[in-house]
Amino acid sequence: MDPWLAALIIVGAAALSAVGMLIARRRAPAGTWFKDPIPAGAVYTVAGTAYMVILAFVFFIAFESYGGAKADAEEEATATLAMFHAAGPFDPASRADLEKQVVCYAREVISDGWPAMQRGGRSSVVDARVVALEEAAEQLPVTGAKQAAAFEHWFALNEERRQGRQGRIGEAEGLVPPIVWLILIIGAVVAIASVCVFADPQERAVTQAGMIAAVAIIVVSGLVLVRFLDKPYEDTSGSIKPTAMTRALEQMERDHRERGQAVVRCADLTG
Repeated sequence: MDPWLAALIIVGAAALSAVGMLIARRRAPAGTWFKDPIPAGAVYTVAGTAYMVILAFVFFIAFESYGGAKADAEEEATATLAMFHAAGPFDPASRADLEKQVVCYAREVISDGWPAMQRGGRSSVVDARVVALEEAAEQLPVTGAKQAAAFEHWFALNEERRQGRQGRIGEAEGLVPPIVWLILIIGAVVAIASVCVFADPQERAVTQAGMIAAVAIIVVSGLVLVRFLDKPYEDTSGSIKPTAMTRALEQMERDHRERGQAVVRCADLTG
């Protein structure tokens, strides 16, 4: 979610709540609708605290998911770069083919994999590249103990890459289910609207409007923050970008240039 949109939602909720309080003041009797507002205030405090505990728990889970998504993306990029370097012990033709597949994988994760995750899915382009990458590795001619060790090491790195990719794709779907969102939204409406029952025409209008606006800002800000953390790959400010994979790709292409090799051309495997 863009910052301007988040600010607009929060300010709009605060303004709407303030208007609701001003309307409630016109209908409220002197001294609020309660003969003794102290017990009602205690009940509101308990209910409001319970709601904020629920919101804080969901926020904690969403924050953990956001951090896990970022860690998975970095793990995948680190393993991809290591796979590129692990191709060194093989013969020149096999090494070039393996390095090409790894470079193409990194490019397609950035160009197609990330947009697919922003839509909540996975990329068929990257899936096809993974198949080609693993088939190329399986066809490597392995001779000698050094190449055998390199072969095992490469596949161990490939497993790390696979786990990183599966982890980040899993986080793209969002962690908070619709039923939880429904509970959070209903709770937010109740927490904000309940302040109106304390409307008192004898109090200053600015004071009471500011009171409900403050509650609305806190509650709605929490909801907006959970929404942001629950969609870590959206193309907005603060979302997780393929920064680690981009750095890995730049390093691989720099190594290619330093060795005087031609620019890697990636064929479309889905056509």
